Amino acid sequence: MATKDELVVPVSRTPERDQPDFTESPPRSREEPTAGISGDSSDSRVSEPGRRRNWLPIAALVTALLALALSGYAWYSMAVTGRIEVGRQLNRMENVAAASGVLLERQQQLETQQLATVRRIDEVLRMQNDRIGDLDQQVNNSLSDLEDTRIRDREEIDQELTALGAALEKVGLEIGTSVDDWILEETRQLLLLAGQRLALSADIELARRALELADRKLQAIAAPDILSVRRQLALEMTALDSVPKIDVDGIVLKLSALADQIDKLPLKGDLDRPDWAEPGAMVGETTTAGSLGNFGKTILDDLGKLVRVRKIDETRPPRLDSAQRFLAFENLRLQLVTAQLSMLRQRPDLFRDSLDKASSWLGDYFESSPALDEFAAALETLKARQLIVELPDISGSRNALQALIVARSHSE
Repeated sequence: MATKDELVVPVSRTPERDQPDFTESPPRSREEPTAGISGDSSDSRVSEPGRRRNWLPIAALVTALLALALSGYAWYSMAVTGRIEVGRQLNRMENVAAASGVLLERQQQLETQQLATVRRIDEVLRMQNDRIGDLDQQVNNSLSDLEDTRIRDREEIDQELTALGAALEKVGLEIGTSVDDWILEETRQLLLLAGQRLALSADIELARRALELADRKLQAIAAPDILSVRRQLALEMTALDSVPKIDVDGIVLKLSALADQIDKLPLKGDLDRPDWAEPGAMVGETTTAGSLGNFGKTILDDLGKLVRVRKIDETRPPRLDSAQRFLAFENLRLQLVTAQLSMLRQRPDLFRDSLDKASSWLGDYFESSPALDEFAAALETLKARQLIVELPDISGSRNALQALIVARSHSE
């Protein structure tokens, strides 16, 4: 059985009747040679043309066969090559058809999947649209309810505000006067405190702060009649600022330093102590055990120290005992502490009185010495300090405020 690429070419055979008979003699000419001709020359002239005519059909036949063979070969080659090319084309077409079938099947699957996806998307969109529609309806209902509630609340709030405004306006008229009265009373108390502190203890700083607080209180009252009181307060605060400042802290610290030096001051009788009262005066020399002569000499020396004759030009007080020494030191320290308290309380009279007592105590119980002279000079320097200043009168603002309170009470 022949394959696709094989080509069967039928070969036909030429029938024998169609082949020329090369054995036949050539035809004779119509004109027979004359009988008179004879010999070898006449035979040779007759045989050469006859032989030429016998080869011509053979050559023509061979040429025809060659042409037929070439034509058959060419036709066979073209038929075989065409058959092979046709087989190849058929194979390609079959492969393309198979691939096209696979692609077509894949396309059909994709179209099926796409169709299913589109259906699912449509279903989801439909559900979402339904849900959105429900939500829109709910939102619209809620907004409508909220708008109705807001309108009702606004109406109620407007009514309440109107009522509250009317009530506040009514109460404000009643309370406004009482609030101003409270502020005026607080201001009056501050001005009274400032006057007392300045008059009793000369506390300029506290009086200044009280006046400043009173001015701040009056700022809350927006009334023309308050301006006169505030103007008087400004004048009084300026007057207090112009008062010379006293270094109270410096004076107190100086007195503390002097109090620490009291225990180092010599009392009367301390500089004239006898030799036997000196520390180590009763300590004898070490004697050799068993030396009777040295022992007797030591006794005689000790007896000689018991009695001493010395010429005294002036009478001097005896040395103080322990209790008297303690009282002398503590009394001087007490005077300095009293001066400190007087300075802190702005009492210059008590301050100077305490320093005078301290100076007198120094002369009565303490021995004259360079340390004592320096201590006494420091006390005199403190007594010479300018502690009394002329204080301004700050009663004008208090009187003006009192007159304002009385005028307002009469107008009501």
